Amino acid sequence: MEIIAQVVGALGILTNALIYQQKTRRRLIAFKLIADVIWGTHYAMLGAYSGMAICIIAVFRELIFINREEKKWAQHIIWPIIFVSAALSTAALTWNGPLSILPAVASATSVIGFWIGKPRFSRILVFPITALMVTYDALSGSYAGLLNEAISVTSTVIGIIRLDIKKKNEKVLEKAETEPPEKKAEET
Repeated sequence: MEIIAQVVGALGILTNALIYQQKTRRRLIAFKLIADVIWGTHYAMLGAYSGMAICIIAVFRELIFINREEKKWAQHIIWPIIFVSAALSTAALTWNGPLSILPAVASATSVIGFWIGKPRFSRILVFPITALMVTYDALSGSYAGLLNEAISVTSTVIGIIRLDIKKKNEKVLEKAETEPPEKKAEET
């Protein structure tokens, strides 16, 4: 069963590698939804029930958050409160020692990132979330989870460079190229 769990985790890795490469919030959340279904299955197969419970909550979270731009009911402030509370409650419900706190705090942080709805902010939050999940995965025996976190951080750094830094630099260059020569002379 453990070998099959690691194979399922490998599918989660492939999906996670694509999450933070998405330009739009909706696509980012759609890939996160798919990944959470896969990771929930992985953790269930390992008997890592805190991680599994967090993934189940995350699936519901993504189903709400993906509809936030089009559906008025999905815009209500109650949703992040419910999902942060649910994430933190899983630590108590699946208590397996202090280890159970790690995925709960990681999930609560994700709620904030996905609710705010700025892909750049979601990419930045990957770093504290990864620190929590690396510890959880190492102590839970999730080798696929450890590899996933390494790939997620790498993908996030690439996404930040490609979508945030490069895009910002391109806008600055574009603005400089379109400014009238008189304005450029005044600035120097």
